[in-house]
Amino acid sequence: MSSLILLRHGQAMFGGDDYDRLSELGERQARGTGAFLAARGMTFDRVLVGPRRRHRQSAEAVLAAWPRPVKIEVESALDEFADGGALLVSARQRHEASGGSWPKTRSEQLALYLREIQHWSAGSTIPGCRAAAEFYAVVGHWLRRLQTEHGPRQRLLAVTSAGTIAALICQALALPPARIFDFTQAMHNAALTEVAFSGGRASIRSFNAAGHLPVELLTFI
Repeated sequence: MSSLILLRHGQAMFGGDDYDRLSELGERQARGTGAFLAARGMTFDRVLVGPRRRHRQSAEAVLAAWPRPVKIEVESALDEFADGGALLVSARQRHEASGGSWPKTRSEQLALYLREIQHWSAGSTIPGCRAAAEFYAVVGHWLRRLQTEHGPRQRLLAVTSAGTIAALICQALALPPARIFDFTQAMHNAALTEVAFSGGRASIRSFNAAGHLPVELLTFI
């Protein structure tokens, strides 16, 4: 049986001019995760990253703890379904169209942001976002391809985003795209999820493990 370790990227610049880069806290989260994995003697046969800058930055920070250089492979199927900025714009437009004014606090903005993801996973069309059904299919195809490409006792690391990890969980559990939101909203930054696969089957060994991070480094967005 082989193992796919999924790492959500560290905290990005939510609400900033450029969402797609790690915050200082996100860098610390990724470095802490790398130190944790290295201390456990974890090695990987392949390291795959999504195409976003925050994916690569997280992977590089994690792998900085390794004693020798590790090759990073970019995998387009590990891309997120949307840029965070597109979701924020849509959330604001939806909220203001209903007569509300855009809140000033981060917590209130985050609540509307998450609600927008819920609309998306339920099938709503959102500008700048790949349709949930299409996204779900792309991720599922990649998981099945991965299962055929690798023999037993392989360990892979994939650094990606919450939506992609949630879609992979739904694929492994045979859940519909509408359930992507349920897993996305619960996921910590720099959390680890493990999917075991063999003979065309995939099962979940762990989800959203963040016990390697101290409390002050725990964030959700």
